[in-house]
Amino acid sequence: MKRPLALLFASLASACAYPVLFVYFHNIKEAVLGEVFSPILLFLAVACGAWLLFGWLSGTTAKGALAALLFIMVFINYSPIEKGIRTLNSDWRWPQIAPAFLFLFVNLALALRLMIKGREGDAHISRITMSLGLAFLAMILFNALNGVVTLTKARRSNNAVKAANPLREESPAAPSTHGRPNFYFFIFDEYARQDVLQKRAGYDNMPFLKGLERKGFNVSYSSSSPSKLTPVSIGNLLNFRYRYEPQTETRIDLERPPLLEVFKKAGYKTYAHTPVFVFDKDLVDVALKSYVVMAALSVKETVIARSFMAYLGRVGDKALREDRLKVFQQAAGVVDDSGEEPKFLFYHILLPHWPFVFDENGNTVPYESMYDTREPRFYTGQLRFVSRKIDELTDKIIARDPRAVILLQSDHGARFLSRDDPEEQLFCLNCLYLGGERVDIDGLGPINTLRLALNHALGLELPPLKEYP
Repeated sequence: MKRPLALLFASLASACAYPVLFVYFHNIKEAVLGEVFSPILLFLAVACGAWLLFGWLSGTTAKGALAALLFIMVFINYSPIEKGIRTLNSDWRWPQIAPAFLFLFVNLALALRLMIKGREGDAHISRITMSLGLAFLAMILFNALNGVVTLTKARRSNNAVKAANPLREESPAAPSTHGRPNFYFFIFDEYARQDVLQKRAGYDNMPFLKGLERKGFNVSYSSSSPSKLTPVSIGNLLNFRYRYEPQTETRIDLERPPLLEVFKKAGYKTYAHTPVFVFDKDLVDVALKSYVVMAALSVKETVIARSFMAYLGRVGDKALREDRLKVFQQAAGVVDDSGEEPKFLFYHILLPHWPFVFDENGNTVPYESMYDTREPRFYTGQLRFVSRKIDELTDKIIARDPRAVILLQSDHGARFLSRDDPEEQLFCLNCLYLGGERVDIDGLGPINTLRLALNHALGLELPPLKEYP
């Protein structure tokens, strides 16, 4: 009896582990192995509870195990299942859909009790359950193999990039800090260019951009990022040159990026926030605190968001909103921080990138709409809220420090708005304040705009680079 029970438990464990390990192996270059354990154990605990319930209803552990395995498959993938159901009836929500599923599984357990009789019937049910578990195990092994291959290729690519691109060729020093302006570098993830917003979402962002111009910003209306991949775009900016190819995801030696090094050499006090990279502590004097990371880097966040757990309590949504508001507050705190040293802030925030947790007024967004990239209004609502925060930050900086350098950029455009046009996915935000000085940056890419700002702030003589096609 112990052996069949162990095999049934192993089948449930395989079903619980597969979705988590699938996400891990598909993001193996960035994901953290330690994040796979808590969601697997959480799903396994739910599956065991379902096994007890359905075993009691069906009369045997074998029948209960099959019902529990099917139940946990729905539980883990509840969010996309609900979205599919809501395409048939948009008025349905989880309070209607989830009880209907529970009703179906309860009736499945009762039907198994009535229709499957005797040891032979239980043995047949057990074989079905174990076959499903074996299928999940086979898929885990297949994805593990793919993950190992991906990691091996990435390491070979990393070694090739290191050999071909020595890092220290462009880390010039600006020896004197006397008279150097404070430098604020903001990157707003997936902030689309105004023409794309108008064309794809019917939203006119010109009032916001014209407002920046009235403050003394120079605005480019035709800038493009060299890559639609966040690690590549920001990796290149941290090197202030085109170091990584547009379609690669390699991130080499960015614990010590030249951008931070050049400011440290110039005697700046450095502040940093990014959910993508971790910098060496000696390069960052103050790290802005946040628990948020990119979905690809957080296995737990990704799988929980797909499961029914995301609908229970909604504590995570509130924490996410509070965290992002706190990061804005910390950025404002950097402006208030006084000292003899000039300040450099590197600030990358996952906004207006989904999930959409703010509407245009900063209010909450219904959970079922947080990941809705088919309806542009949720994206533009969050973008409008972010634009208000940008206005507040820039007003504060210019009022306190009119000589400052302020760079507002995005890593790429809104990729989901321009699914059918890869070029449009690169159209990005690019605005530069140089203490009120007027310069023409229209058409400049983010990297050349950054080099122009570095020349102004640090007295460097970085030549413009050929824009990436």
